[in-house]
Amino acid sequence: YLGIVVGALMALWCVSGVVMMYVSYPALDEGTRLSHLAPISWNGCCTISDELAADSAAAGDVRIEMLNGRAVLAVDNADARPQLIDLMSGASMAAISAEQAANVAQTYSSDSPPAARPESPVSLGTIGYDQWTVAGDFEADRPLYNFRLGDTRRTELYVSSATGRAVQLTTGRQRFWNWVGAVPHWLYFAQLRRSATLWSEVVIWTSLTGCFLTAIGLYVGAYQVLHQPRGRWSPYRGFKLWHHITGLLFGLFTLTWVLSGLLSMSPWGWFEGAGAEQERALLRGADPSGAQLGAALHALADSQPSNAVSIQLVPLEGRVYFVASASNGTRWRIDESGHAAPLVAANLAYIAESLKGSGTPDTPQLITHEETYYFSHHSAKVVLPAYRLAARDGSRTLYYVDPVSGGLLAKIDRRAQGYRWWHEALHRLDFLPALRSRPLWDLLMLVLMSGVTVTCVTGAYLGYRRLTRQRS
Repeated sequence: YLGIVVGALMALWCVSGVVMMYVSYPALDEGTRLSHLAPISWNGCCTISDELAADSAAAGDVRIEMLNGRAVLAVDNADARPQLIDLMSGASMAAISAEQAANVAQTYSSDSPPAARPESPVSLGTIGYDQWTVAGDFEADRPLYNFRLGDTRRTELYVSSATGRAVQLTTGRQRFWNWVGAVPHWLYFAQLRRSATLWSEVVIWTSLTGCFLTAIGLYVGAYQVLHQPRGRWSPYRGFKLWHHITGLLFGLFTLTWVLSGLLSMSPWGWFEGAGAEQERALLRGADPSGAQLGAALHALADSQPSNAVSIQLVPLEGRVYFVASASNGTRWRIDESGHAAPLVAANLAYIAESLKGSGTPDTPQLITHEETYYFSHHSAKVVLPAYRLAARDGSRTLYYVDPVSGGLLAKIDRRAQGYRWWHEALHRLDFLPALRSRPLWDLLMLVLMSGVTVTCVTGAYLGYRRLTRQRS
């Protein structure tokens, strides 16, 4: 019975895994979002009350961007709904209107060729959840305005009702292929995924059952080989022989793939790192006061950073700093007086002192290439160059720091290092940089996944055939 049900599901996991090699789950990347923002207009900016400035200074993510022709300050707080402040009037803004959201969507419609460009995006209404926005990352932005852009790619855009920020973008191709890709592969069906706990338990126990089924199959297959008369190695014929052969050849890969898929969920706390909130708080230092933030905003307005489409507050050592981003992704740091302020030796010394733990801190090392625990995997890119530090407290923890802001990019402790090998290496065959190169990686994965698929399909079919024959 396990062979029929779980074997068929594992075959589906293999096929959907092949699809995921070429079509990722939809996501609006930051580079695309920045390319659709207008340069910040500093005329009449920046007014903000001391109370709002004080609240904003203590928040996690503070950004200045344009919304419908006005500079606004968006405050994303993990514990509450985002707050939006009009920097021309200094007043707190209510929820985004449908008209304002449509104006945001219009900037994405301009990507279409003039002949195919619609007069305006088509509103599909507001949604709480759907298949492409079910993750918890969208929680603070709900409900979402949904628009069809009317281009040949059948693009749909989702706009936050809290900040007016575009948060998701999907194309018809992505939606179609994800129904045979990421959705069945992750069991990512909207109604199931809405309950994160239930979804996690279903994935864990289904994967664990797959591990048990595969291990039993490997045992039986090896036992039959070892207990055959001399001159024979298998007692089977027909489909049973095919299942025996592919199970012996690809059974180990089947087990490692389903096991590494299970471990991706960090069941029962396995591979869950300690988090990096403490380190980020150390780097940030004391929260800037409302007066500090207000003065820094006025200095920004006076200096008027050119070509900036997004400016983010990134305090370091208790001082106010901003990182400005251009539409092409170029980034630079600005101090509280509005002047360019790249990281200097004193900043790096403070970062090292904060992150190194016990022992004499070293100067952070600038790396320009990927490493064993800090690397890109095809479309998932890491920031380079970056500064690297190793903790001196015996934990072997590695830290990677943004070379522009001085913020922490990644913390790789022992559990994260274990996750790298037990999931990323086993599940994606990402053991060495050479195995990451295409088309070598594609060829290797397709051959192995084809063998695993045949193993699972023949096993499910044999179980079904036995069941139907018994009934006859």
